[in-house]
Amino acid sequence: MIQKPIVPPPVIFIGCALIMAYLPNLYPFSINVLIAYLMVLVSSAIAFFSLWQFHKSKANINPIHLEKSNVFVVNGIYRFSRNPMYLSLAGLLVAWAIYLQSAVSFLGVFLFIYLITQWQIKPEEYWLEKKFGESYLAYKKKVRRWI
Repeated sequence: MIQKPIVPPPVIFIGCALIMAYLPNLYPFSINVLIAYLMVLVSSAIAFFSLWQFHKSKANINPIHLEKSNVFVVNGIYRFSRNPMYLSLAGLLVAWAIYLQSAVSFLGVFLFIYLITQWQIKPEEYWLEKKFGESYLAYKKKVRRWI
């Protein structure tokens, strides 16, 4: 049985960002930090549009209390990604790795993707399948988890 999420996604995000900051810079690289700022801008836009769509649909925004979900969102940015909020957080971590100019820090991005998939996305998908059945399964077949 899949367990209910207990660690909020922002905590996982902050934890990964801190790990990235303190990893040794064994493989430094040089890249224009404007790319990091561009990633922040794109990730912020994804976050805004995903939150806006949740607001418009009056969907439950609390990632810990999945049982309060009365609707799953399929419009707007959710036509392209089932998890744009988590995608935006992953994009911010990519921006952070670019800003740090450390190839090793990208391990934090992969750690975030793994943890958020195991601890948050899979329980959400389990709950949505249980609650919305065939309509969610059809959506799941049509739209990818990340991008």
